[in-house]
Amino acid sequence: MAEGPNRASEAAPLERIHRFDDVRLETPVVDWPVEVPPFEEGRFHSVKHRALQVLMKAAQESALWLPGTLQRGLVKALAGAGRALDKRHTRAAEDYIRSALPLASDPEVDQLVAQAWRHLLRIALVAVGVERQVMGGRLGDHYEIEACPEAMDVLDRPGGAIMLSAHVGFWEACCPAIVGMGWGPSYGVGKAPRNDFVARDLRLARESQGMRVIPRRGAMAAVPAAVRAGASVGMLLDHRPRQKPVYAPFFGRIAACDRSAGVLLRRVKAPLVFYACYSAEGTDALDSWRFKLRFPAVIEPEELVGLGPESIAARINSELERLILHRPEEAFWLHDRFRGAPEAAPGESPAESSAAR
Repeated sequence: MAEGPNRASEAAPLERIHRFDDVRLETPVVDWPVEVPPFEEGRFHSVKHRALQVLMKAAQESALWLPGTLQRGLVKALAGAGRALDKRHTRAAEDYIRSALPLASDPEVDQLVAQAWRHLLRIALVAVGVERQVMGGRLGDHYEIEACPEAMDVLDRPGGAIMLSAHVGFWEACCPAIVGMGWGPSYGVGKAPRNDFVARDLRLARESQGMRVIPRRGAMAAVPAAVRAGASVGMLLDHRPRQKPVYAPFFGRIAACDRSAGVLLRRVKAPLVFYACYSAEGTDALDSWRFKLRFPAVIEPEELVGLGPESIAARINSELERLILHRPEEAFWLHDRFRGAPEAAPGESPAESSAAR
C-alpha cells in the first residue's frame, strides 16, 4: 500500500502495557456522577420501527454464528452489493482515500474501497458480539494495550479527560478495555439512531460494558459536568458535522469540522487523549476476538491556550489523520468527508484558507 503524507512520520513504537492483563471484563457497579438526557428520542417507536429492529437484530445474530468461511462469504457478497448500488458513497470513499493516500495506485484505491464496505458490515457484527465473546474474560486475552507515557500519566492522575478517536478500526469493541483500564466513570457521546428500539439496544449494550451514552443533542451541557466530576468522555470527531462547523485542514484539504472540542476546552481544562482500537496484528477480529487498543498522543490544555476554534480543529485533525493512517485498511472511508467545504484558492494553503474564514 502506498504511504500517505503522514504515515512515514509516525512516532516511535508505543510501549506495550501489561499491568491490566489480568483485569476481568465484567459489568462494573458505577456511581454515575452526572445524569444524562435519555438516549432514545421518543419519536421513533412505531410498529414499523419495532419490526425493523427485530429483523436487524436477527440478521446480525444469525450472521455472527455462521462458520468463518460462510460468514466471510456473506460479508463479501453484501459489501459488493452495497458498493454496486450505492454509487454516491463509493465515489465519496474514492475521493477520501485519494486525499489521505495521494500516492496510492488505482488498484490500491479500489482495494481500500472494497475493504471499507466489508469493514462496515464487520463492525456491525462486532457490535453485537462483544457482549458474549469478550465480556467475562481477561482483558489480556482480548486486548493488547499500547500507550505513550503521557497517556498513562493522564490515566494515573486525578481528574477527567476528553478521549478522541476516529472511525477507524473496531471502535465498537473499545469500551470493555477502556473501562477495564480504569478510564472511568466512562461516558461516550453518540448520535441516537432514528429508531428508539435500536437506540435502546445500543444504550443497554454500552451500559453492560460500563459506559453511559450521552446523546449528541445534550452533550454540551453533560460533557463539561462529567469531566469536572473526574469522568472520561469519548468522542469520534472525524466525520462531517451538519451544524455550525469550523473549517480546518484535513488530509491536505479544507474540511468541515466539529467545533465541540474547541468549545469544551474553553469550558473544561482537561487533556485530550487520542486512542483507537484495531484488530490485533495478523488476526481476524471475528475469529480471534483480539484487538489492539492504542493511545498514541495527548494534548494538554495549556498547549492550546490562545488558539481559536479553527486552529484547535487543525491540531486535532493532525492526530486523527495519524490514527487513520496507522491502519487504512480498517478505516471507514464511506463518508463524503469534504462535501460542502470550500476549496483553497489557487496558491493558498488549506491552513491559510481555513484561517481566513
